[in-house]
Amino acid sequence: MNIIYELNPPKILDSDRIEPSNLKMELERFLSRAAIVSEITKDIHLTDSVLGIPRISSVTAAHLVSTKVDNHGLNLTCSIRTRDRNMNSIIQSVADCIILKVKGLLFIQGDRPNYGSSVVNTLSPKPTEVIHMLNSLGFGDLISLDLSIPNKISNMESLRKKVEAKPSRFITQSVSSINEIRKLKSMLQSCGMNIFDMTPCVMVPSLKNEKAATMIGLDWSGYKDHFFDFIDEMKQEGICQVLLTSPNSFNEGIEVLKKIT
Repeated sequence: MNIIYELNPPKILDSDRIEPSNLKMELERFLSRAAIVSEITKDIHLTDSVLGIPRISSVTAAHLVSTKVDNHGLNLTCSIRTRDRNMNSIIQSVADCIILKVKGLLFIQGDRPNYGSSVVNTLSPKPTEVIHMLNSLGFGDLISLDLSIPNKISNMESLRKKVEAKPSRFITQSVSSINEIRKLKSMLQSCGMNIFDMTPCVMVPSLKNEKAATMIGLDWSGYKDHFFDFIDEMKQEGICQVLLTSPNSFNEGIEVLKKIT
């Protein structure tokens, strides 16, 4: 099974102020972590201002990793928030990523920003609209264009619209059980998608990650005590790729990564 490891780029502000010395230190720590991950897996996903907190952009982070981390053959992917952008700026970001040889982009609406208006700009396109537009312009032939889906789908019509946009693949929100995987498989297949087009996101169950799990409503009780069995069950269901996230515990995330790669 292929394991993608998720990394958050550094925060820009420290206590509501920008402190260049702190930002430099955080950048160094980020690149150190990227180097550690690159020795275990060649696949790294870079997030885009999780929880609306201003961070170095995923595209800039990809550039830094590709030029500063001494490890060739990395497959870098990036999240792109659409609520902060218009189509012109999105096209610019996609072109930048193609030049940087980024392998794929995950388009998400994104959490409410911590600064400025929390209202979604009516001119900001939805992720599904972005995929439609980029595919019509030919970008889908040059880079993987991905969409996010919930771990539990209650609106089949919404899913069908996502499928009609023809993303390269779907990446789920953090899943909690093998039953969720089976239901998602069934729903996607009923819409004409292949199981190989789905990448489940799995959060490492640890004390330090509990707050993050609570914030997104993740109940990991179904796999907490048998995490590696959970990964094996996904393999048996035909899942060939997983996005591993450990937002508040890098060391524990790395230990898990070592065991499942």
